[in-house]
Amino acid sequence: MEHVNEMPPTGKIHLDELTGIYNQQSFFDFTEQLLTEHPQESFCLIYWNIRKFRTTNDLFGWDAGNKILVHWANTLREMLRDELAVYGRLDHDNFVCCVTEEFLSRDDWTKLGEISYFTEKTEYHFYSCCGLYKITDRTLPLSNMIDKAKAAMETIKNNYMTLYAWYDESMWSKLLEEQRMNTEFKTAITEKQFKVYYQPICRSSDGLITSAEALIRWQHPTKGMISPGTFIPLFEKNGFISVLDRYVWNEVCAMQQSRLDQGLATVPVSVNVSRVEFYNPSLCDDIRNIAKNHNISPDLLKIEITESAYADNPVQVLEAVKKLHAYGFSVLMDDFGSGYSSLNMLKDLPIDVLKIDMRFLDDLEKSQKASIVLESIIRLAKWMKLSVVSEGVETQKEWEYLRSVECDAVQGYYFYRPMPQEDFIALLDKTAANSTNLLFHATQEIDESILNLFNQTNTMESILFYSMLGGMGLMEVSGNTVELLRVNKSFYEVLYGSTSFEHKILNMKFPAEEERILLEQCLIAKEESKIQQFQLHHHLDTGAYVWLSVKIRYLGGNSPRALFLIAVENIEELKQAEHNHFVSNYSNVLLKLFDRVYRFDYPTDTIELLHSRGDDFIEPQVQYSFASFFRHLATVTSANELDKLNIIKDRFALDETLRQIHENCLTIRYELTSNETVTDTTAYFFKVDLPDGGHQYLCCVKKLY
Repeated sequence: MEHVNEMPPTGKIHLDELTGIYNQQSFFDFTEQLLTEHPQESFCLIYWNIRKFRTTNDLFGWDAGNKILVHWANTLREMLRDELAVYGRLDHDNFVCCVTEEFLSRDDWTKLGEISYFTEKTEYHFYSCCGLYKITDRTLPLSNMIDKAKAAMETIKNNYMTLYAWYDESMWSKLLEEQRMNTEFKTAITEKQFKVYYQPICRSSDGLITSAEALIRWQHPTKGMISPGTFIPLFEKNGFISVLDRYVWNEVCAMQQSRLDQGLATVPVSVNVSRVEFYNPSLCDDIRNIAKNHNISPDLLKIEITESAYADNPVQVLEAVKKLHAYGFSVLMDDFGSGYSSLNMLKDLPIDVLKIDMRFLDDLEKSQKASIVLESIIRLAKWMKLSVVSEGVETQKEWEYLRSVECDAVQGYYFYRPMPQEDFIALLDKTAANSTNLLFHATQEIDESILNLFNQTNTMESILFYSMLGGMGLMEVSGNTVELLRVNKSFYEVLYGSTSFEHKILNMKFPAEEERILLEQCLIAKEESKIQQFQLHHHLDTGAYVWLSVKIRYLGGNSPRALFLIAVENIEELKQAEHNHFVSNYSNVLLKLFDRVYRFDYPTDTIELLHSRGDDFIEPQVQYSFASFFRHLATVTSANELDKLNIIKDRFALDETLRQIHENCLTIRYELTSNETVTDTTAYFFKVDLPDGGHQYLCCVKKLY
């Protein structure tokens, strides 16, 4: 580290052997001298780090990496040649300097954020980042000042759009908390405060559990549950992650060994491997030895690596995956799609399973491109003979979509949240107890004639079944899935709106909303042992809707699978007559109180204007989409009323809200502007019960003249 003033005549000067600038001890000595000699000057500390420098060494070799460090040090020396400053190299790719605040105000120093390096007529660019600490208390130990500057640097180390960050006291609190966690780590391991949670992974076709992922939680005795997002990055930095990873692997293998020793069923469990583990040459042998020590076959322990691990360390990751394969382990790529080199990784790395980053699912509702990308990845994986698991599945609609694009497996809150080991074991026991073939359990409960139909015989019963005038079918419920196994000609015509009955064995699925209703009614039919009759607004393949009268009878079977007989009848003409009656009897009465009346049809996501006193942006007796209606309403509604729009868009949210409101009416106030006149307006949202047990949802608008 160098100082613009004359060097002290006594004392040994220690220089960094590689770069020729001050080493750590000399930096401390001369910085303290600088602060003492210039008490009136305002100084700052800068802590520099070269981003992803370890990857640079892997790509170009240690010699090239050393040349880059020398080049960077020379650039720093040249920039501070005529400045009042001390600078040096602490270790590895970490540099530090003490400079005047006036120097920082000139912004020339920011050029150190990008480093150009020439080799063999090729120019390479590398990037650095830094943390800044303004020295206000010179009695503070210099080591503490450096720690504070480093703490600021850590906040933007992975943000390539930001070169530097100034230190504030909240960073110091975080640093102290990290030091406390470091101190408590050994005790936490010894006392098994770290708990392994399991999140099941399910087959997308039917939701059955096929495997699970092991996740770590810290159950602190005084602080409660500590998020892994808090301690995992810290332990990756200080090396404790190696101990924690092996702790998890041992716990998982011990759980599986216990079940196998008792003759109980288990499933493969995937364990995470930290990206820093790939610098450990014994990684693969450690995994194999832990599995061997617990007598666990490699097919019961899957290894999850992250895309960022490969990006940081491609050579070691590739070698590790090859070795794991040689030992018999499967390798999963977690968070696929979250990085910037996904396709290159897929080309070069011989993995077995892709786990798709959940952020793809976040965009499915609002981005057609997200859907295209996701489907392309799944198709590409199929071509490469890879299995695909989609993470973060939280809704029935997402599950249905993933099944439609042939995603192999799903994981997320819609199926199971991460659960403690004891809950996971109980789930495995329950699943194993219910996994016996459905027909074996159901045989004693189902009429022989129905079983004959199910088994596709050519008996008279089968002939009669397919020629029945009414729509009849056999339906299987498995978990949260409804599937039609066999239907007759009339059923096919009712549900498809087509007379071309070509196949008797169907894999026909209902739209998500209809499936939810069918599931509810099947559960009631089973629990109450009686036929359930209800009406269903069915979405035809043509895009149109038709009203059906549906009857369901429970036939037999045990959870999670059961058989039901379903009968359907087209009642569209009857419903149209009811609708006309409703319009005639209600809208004219309501218009005596309101200016406009709309009817909401949630199954079709459409809105119809029943009647209006004046001009409206939609025409009467014509159906319009929810999107256009709410888009218009959102433009005139005040900010504090916008949350109500989200309630109204969801029928179930509206039902719950109306139950909680004494007046059974939800109101939204907004302003309409016409010919420079602003009119206060209120929309009232009602739920009307019909004589047949159905419901109508109305929006009645009243202007305050």
